[in-house]
Amino acid sequence: MYINLTQNNKSWWTHTSLVPTETQNQVINLVNGQSSFQNKATLLTTYLSLEAVNRIGPAKKLAIYFKAGIVGAVFLGTRFASGSYYSNSIKPEIGKLLDGAPVWENKFDVPELDKKFFFIDDDNNFEPSLWHHGINQIDKPKQFYKFE
Repeated sequence: MYINLTQNNKSWWTHTSLVPTETQNQVINLVNGQSSFQNKATLLTTYLSLEAVNRIGPAKKLAIYFKAGIVGAVFLGTRFASGSYYSNSIKPEIGKLLDGAPVWENKFDVPELDKKFFFIDDDNNFEPSLWHHGINQIDKPKQFYKFE
């Protein structure tokens, strides 16, 4: 998984395959928590908006189309806002976990170790193979990420 990090107001890229397995799992757990957070936030605000349009006096008198529009707008707004909020709130944690990881300026220069040295060998019952074009080294990074 590619990760975008910011250091000195500059964007840097790394890949989770370049860090230890334990760190990879922690980063993946943080990133995968976004959908759960979005679902919970959306469910709660949708329920509250349904209650609001059916119990508050002026909103109770609105036509069903306006009520549906209000609930739909709250649903969509929460869906987008909660995802953005979650991703911004986990950036410092991901930065702490990836402190010392090699980084590159261009995303396409970042090597994926799990794909660089292995390939699925169709002659060998589709098992991973190490004999992939004789590649035995990667380009060294110019910089390592330092969490601020």
